[in-house]
Amino acid sequence: MKRGITIILVVAMLFSAGGFVFAAGAAEEEPDVLTVAYPQDVATFDIMTTTAPPNEVRHMVFEPLFAPDAGLQPQPHLVDDWEVSADDLTWSFTLRDDITFHDGSQMTAADVEASFERYRQVGARAWEYERVDEVVATGDLTFEFRLSSPFGALLETLAPTSGVFAIYPEWVIDEIGTDDLVDMEHIVGSGPYTVEEIVPEERVVLRRFDDYSQPGGEPSFLAGNRNAPIETIEVVVIEDDATRVAALEAGDVDLIQAVPLDDASRVEANPNTDITVSSPGYRVYYKFNVTRPPFDDPLMREAVRTAIDAEALMMAIGDPDYWRVNYTMRYQEEQWMWSDVAWDYYDGPDLERARELVEQSDYDGEEVRFLSSPGRALEFRTVIPMQEVLQDIGINTRIFSVDAATFSQVRAQLDDWEIKHAGGGSMVGLAYLDSSAQDRTGEFWPNVTDEWHELMEQVVVDTDQASREAAVERLHELHAETNNELWLGDVFELAGSRENVTNVPDWFKLVLWNIEKQ
Repeated sequence: MKRGITIILVVAMLFSAGGFVFAAGAAEEEPDVLTVAYPQDVATFDIMTTTAPPNEVRHMVFEPLFAPDAGLQPQPHLVDDWEVSADDLTWSFTLRDDITFHDGSQMTAADVEASFERYRQVGARAWEYERVDEVVATGDLTFEFRLSSPFGALLETLAPTSGVFAIYPEWVIDEIGTDDLVDMEHIVGSGPYTVEEIVPEERVVLRRFDDYSQPGGEPSFLAGNRNAPIETIEVVVIEDDATRVAALEAGDVDLIQAVPLDDASRVEANPNTDITVSSPGYRVYYKFNVTRPPFDDPLMREAVRTAIDAEALMMAIGDPDYWRVNYTMRYQEEQWMWSDVAWDYYDGPDLERARELVEQSDYDGEEVRFLSSPGRALEFRTVIPMQEVLQDIGINTRIFSVDAATFSQVRAQLDDWEIKHAGGGSMVGLAYLDSSAQDRTGEFWPNVTDEWHELMEQVVVDTDQASREAAVERLHELHAETNNELWLGDVFELAGSRENVTNVPDWFKLVLWNIEKQ
């Protein structure tokens, strides 16, 4: 199996009154145009304000100070060097002196200062910078982050994959303020591609920026050099899975993101197409409602954990070539914040022991509502086999199925369910450790201890890496001991490409630079 990054490409599209009409084989006839099909619209290029996919397209245009590498470690991108004061309250940075915006101007520290002021007002992850009092330009290329308290996680915070603190020209911010970045004249970044055309809900055309300045280093996810071998990239929206795969198989698009698991084997067997399996992009797990019976009882939560066979449940997802069992709340691709301690707590399945735990608990046979939604397709596939497990150990379970929009509303109503399926992206910041201790209202679960909060503070604040790693290890252990969530595994993201598309990497999300077309 070929491994590579998750990518979505779409071919040049002709439009008719009935919708999209593809010119058969058009993508293969244009070697300097890469057509990428995504299941969703880019919608906005304001990379500061959104965490919605496809963020990879926005990264083609805008750049952050630091970028995560394939091990999700922050690497300098726009920054040349930096140092931290003795009291850990002032971080001094110097920009590279070769960075050119798409309007031809040089990036300066004034652009960084202005960008931060806008970000703290509109940024999707602005709350992560609560310890930053101000960002001040101290020279043409030098600036300081001045903190109210130590912030050991600053570089990691500066290197997210979404809701990015990217650098916009100061003049753009002067003109748009906190308004949405809408007009083409204001979509001015420093990345390897410029935006040439936007047709909402249909396509985006990107053009190579010939004056792009490389950050240096081997390409590694969002870090390192961002080469642009293709002059034009057309990103097209094809929401329907079957239509997107058919466009790839017909040669109407070069690359697609999100090949459905049910189609992956066929696409891989086709001599004209390839499948690239990225690092895990989706997690499947269950959440207990620990504010009410029966799962406020730790014996009941332990009974379920003892009963489950994660591999058997994940088989409902599809071909095992495209997923893996993983009991931890993070995945292990070279992240220092990963720990395998959770595996020590999953020694089942032991149905007899699980039934004994149910008998020892205060559970008296009341109905347990299992909140689910077919609209959340991947994890929903595990719901019926999970119900069978619960019923087998004596838990009277009823599947409470709603549409995706209603699911999002009901899960915040803690009187309306007892257990629910869940899923989501794996590439998340340190704050995600905290979210695992909270319900959907933002309140912490009642069994979360003071130790948890103290450890989270240590992870974010401490500037000693060994100390932070020890705290994260203990957080994983506390998470497993509390057992408010049952993690099953990771589903890999799949990209489909034509056989003449090369250099598709296996770094998490779709990164469109460095890809070549023969």
